[in-house]
Amino acid sequence: PDYQFAYLNLVKNGFVVLAYDPVGQGERRQYWNPRTGETESDLNPIYEHSMPGQLLLLLGEDLTHYRIWDGLRAIDYLLTRPEVDRERIGCAGHSGGGTLTLFISALDERVRCAVVNEGGTSHRWPLEIRPETSIGPSDVEQNLFPAAVHGIDLCDLHVAIAPRPLLTLIEDYSPRFNAAAQHIRSRYEQFGAAEKFATGEATDPHAWTVKLRQATADWFCRWFYGRKALDQEPEFEPEPPERLYCTPHGSVRYARQGDTIFSLILKNQARLPPSRELPRTPADIESYRRSMQAEIGKLLHLADTDRGLGVRHLVTTARKGYSIEKVEFLSGPGIYVPAWVFVPERKNGATSATLFVNDAGKQADGMEFGLLEKLARSGHLAVAVDVRGIGDTRPPHASQIIRPEEYRHLFDVETAMAYMAWFLDECLFGMRVQDVMRSVDYVLSRPDAGKAGLRVVGKGMGALWALYAAALDSRIHGLVCEGGLLSYRTLTESDRYLHSAAVFVRDVLKHFDLPQVAGTIAGRHLILLSPVDAMKKPVEVSVVRKAYQWAHDVYAAAGAGDRFRVLGRDPAVDPAAQYLTLLNSFRA
Repeated sequence: PDYQFAYLNLVKNGFVVLAYDPVGQGERRQYWNPRTGETESDLNPIYEHSMPGQLLLLLGEDLTHYRIWDGLRAIDYLLTRPEVDRERIGCAGHSGGGTLTLFISALDERVRCAVVNEGGTSHRWPLEIRPETSIGPSDVEQNLFPAAVHGIDLCDLHVAIAPRPLLTLIEDYSPRFNAAAQHIRSRYEQFGAAEKFATGEATDPHAWTVKLRQATADWFCRWFYGRKALDQEPEFEPEPPERLYCTPHGSVRYARQGDTIFSLILKNQARLPPSRELPRTPADIESYRRSMQAEIGKLLHLADTDRGLGVRHLVTTARKGYSIEKVEFLSGPGIYVPAWVFVPERKNGATSATLFVNDAGKQADGMEFGLLEKLARSGHLAVAVDVRGIGDTRPPHASQIIRPEEYRHLFDVETAMAYMAWFLDECLFGMRVQDVMRSVDYVLSRPDAGKAGLRVVGKGMGALWALYAAALDSRIHGLVCEGGLLSYRTLTESDRYLHSAAVFVRDVLKHFDLPQVAGTIAGRHLILLSPVDAMKKPVEVSVVRKAYQWAHDVYAAAGAGDRFRVLGRDPAVDPAAQYLTLLNSFRA
C-alpha cells in the first residue's frame, strides 16, 4: 500500500505518475507462480535480482544496464503522452528503486528533479570493516564494476545529478549518511545551487513511510510548481494487486507476452562462447595453448609471482606412520598460504607429490582417519593448502542473515569478497588460482617432492582452481577434478543455482568455457570425477562427455586420448582407494 499511496499522493498534487515493474518485481517476477499464488523456493525480489544478475556477468553484461534501460524507455513513453510536460520530468523511488532513481537521473538529463528514498546515499569507499562486522553485498545491480578503480563512489552518482534538484531521504540520520550528504552538498555549492540539494529522515524503519511520501510530493511541488504540496496525504483505499494487473494473471513469464530476463540470458548464451577452430597438429595445439593462457591470464588478472616463497615452518605434528609439517608460504606481498605437508615414514618408491586443494579447507581431508592420512600411510607425500579466504584464512565475519538458507550464497561473505575484487578490477577466483600456482612452486621446492611430476587434486571450487592452474602451469603432470562445476553454460541455462559468485569470472563466456580450459591441458593426465550441475547435483557421465567433446577432440589430436577421462564417484569404493588407483595411473 505504501507505494500505491506514494503514487496517488503525487496524482492528488497534480502529477502524471508512471509506475512500472523493474526486472524481478511485480508482474516481472520470475519465481512467482500465479497458478498457486506462491513464490517458488521462497525467492523474494532480492534473489530475483542477484540470481540472473550474476549470470549476466558471465556473458559480459550486467543487470544494471537492463534496469536503467527500462527506466529510460519509461521516460520515452511518458513523453509520447499529450498531458506530460517534457520539461518537468521527475524521478523517485524507494530502496532499490531509490538506487535505480539515482542511476537513471545521473544518466538521463531529461529528469529535471529527483528524490532518492533510502537508496544508497553513502560512501562505499573506504571500506569500514571490523572483525565483528557482518558482511553481505547489496543486490548485484546496485554495484558498478569496476567503479572503485576509476574512483567512482556512490556520492559521485549523486553529484552527477547536480545542479538539478535532488532530495535524499534516510531512515535515521547517521555519521555515514551525514558525511555523504556533506560531500554532495559541497558540490552543489560549487555549482551555486546549494538550495537544490536537501536531506530528510524518516525516524522510522526501512519503508516508504508517510513522512517520506509527503517529503517526495513536497519536493516535486516546490521545483515544478513553485508551491508546497497538500498539507497532508489524503486518505486512500489501496487497490488489491489483481485489479492492477497488466497481464491476464499478473505474470509476464506465464503470460508469454515477451521476454523475461532469463529467456534473454538463454538466447544470448546460446551464441557463446565464440566458436574456435579445432587444433589438429602439434603446432596448432601449441598455438591454441598459448592463446588460451593469454586469455586466461587477462580475465583472471593474475599478478606477477616472481618472488621468494618466504617459507615459515610453524610446527611438526607426529601421527601414526607419518607426520604433518605445518607451514606457510607467500603467494603475494603479505599474503601467506597455510599448508599441511603429510610426510610418510616410508615413501612408496619413486612416487611423486600430490597437492590437494579443497574448498572446504585442508582440514576436511586432513584430520586423523581421513583421506590424506590414508594416502600418507600408503607412502605418498601429500600437501594440502588453504587458498585465500578458505579454511584457516576464512574471514572472521559472519554473513548477513538471509532466507531462504538454500540460496544464501547470493549474499554471503564469499560473494561480498568477489564483489570487492571486481570493484577493484581484480578477480577473487584468479587470486585463488594464483595461490594454487604458488602452492605448486612450494611443493616442487621440496627435496622430497620426487621427480615423477606433480599431481594435483581439486575438490568442489578447488576443482576449478586446479583446472585453471594446470592450464597455466605445465609442471602439473596429472590432475583430478572432483565435484567441480560442469561448465559456465550449465549456470546460464538455468534459472537458479547453488554456486557462489566466487567461482564466477566476469566476461568469461565471451572467450571460452571450462571445456576449452580443459583442452589447454591436452597431453597431460586429466580426470573429471563426478562434475556437478547448477544445483550441485552429480551429472551423468554421458552428459559430461558430451559437454567436454571439445577437450576430448583436442586430446585426441595430441595423440593422448587415453589421458582424458570422465568418471563417476563409486560409492562402493573407499575414496582413498579410488584416489590411489587414479593417482597411480598417472605414472603411465
